Amino acid sequence: MAGSRKDKKVRIGIIGTGSIANAHAFACSAIPNVEIVALADIAQGAAESFSDRHGIDAPIFSNHHDLLAMGGLDAVTVCTPNDVHAPISIDAIKAGKHVLCEKPMSASIADAKAMVVAARKSKVRTMTGYTKRFFKGSRFLHDLLRREDLGRVFHIRACYLQSWLSNPNTPIVWRLEQNRTGSGVLGVLGSHITDLAQFIMGDTITRVNGMMKTFTSERPTMTGSRKKQIVDVDDACMFGAEFESGAMGVFEAPSNATGHPDYWRIEIDAEKGAVSYDNVDGRVLHSTQDGPARHAGWVELNIPNRYGARGREFQNEVNHFVECITNKETPVPSFEEAFKTERVLDAVVRSSQKGKAVDVET
Repeated sequence: MAGSRKDKKVRIGIIGTGSIANAHAFACSAIPNVEIVALADIAQGAAESFSDRHGIDAPIFSNHHDLLAMGGLDAVTVCTPNDVHAPISIDAIKAGKHVLCEKPMSASIADAKAMVVAARKSKVRTMTGYTKRFFKGSRFLHDLLRREDLGRVFHIRACYLQSWLSNPNTPIVWRLEQNRTGSGVLGVLGSHITDLAQFIMGDTITRVNGMMKTFTSERPTMTGSRKKQIVDVDDACMFGAEFESGAMGVFEAPSNATGHPDYWRIEIDAEKGAVSYDNVDGRVLHSTQDGPARHAGWVELNIPNRYGARGREFQNEVNHFVECITNKETPVPSFEEAFKTERVLDAVVRSSQKGKAVDVET
């Protein structure tokens, strides 16, 4: 089984060298006890270009099977399209390698469940890459609610806005193909704020009422052909939610939000006040029923230095994964914990299809 003593580097292979893999490579290179020892990508020349770009001197493979068979490998990060997350992760688990897999877990609830089952049968560490948990404001809010400073939570509003599909001439990519991604923007953006809300609140979504829309139904292909391809996934979604505690939530995730390259925000109302946090402003704001905030609106809360610096979220995520390998601890979120979010996403899809509220299956 993969393992690592504190006096040795954790040797990681990156499977899939697309855009998100760049963040993984930068994070790994910033952690002293991590070494990238292998790359794999099925696209000819992709891993070679990635290796040159990041200055990685390591073996390159055209498939994940050969990478997993090499000696001296402790763990892998899975940075592929969603539809192959499950088979690659399960193969890695069976090979005794620790796994950090990008979000969402898979393109289907069945595949995600299979990942959980495989993880339960093994002793390796598994983790899903919900990076928004590793923003300092997110962790600060998580701890703030654990102390019950705000009392009972009434409701949460969460949005994740991007503009990458605002232009109808933006071409089709794998994230817009149902068989490869599962759902569209629900999985790309909605999964982040769903996981983040449950993490911060320490609560579980039990019922949803969802709406998913495709506003641009055809897009050009990457080949430059004049013939357009049908878009069979959502480019905007929203849903209402009920939590196990009785709290309510509203979630919004469009990818055609002009003016917002990458913006997400969480706002929580509770019996003793409210808090908010977003990734652009970077401050945690607080409003109470008493004191100066009642008249001045929102005031900034000081985030202690122990929560780290801005801009190191991916590094914090990978470092957490590595520390859990070294210390034989369970990463958060593990496949088991991340499956909670997969169940919610599945319920949103079912709700949108049926046009009514549905329970999250357990």
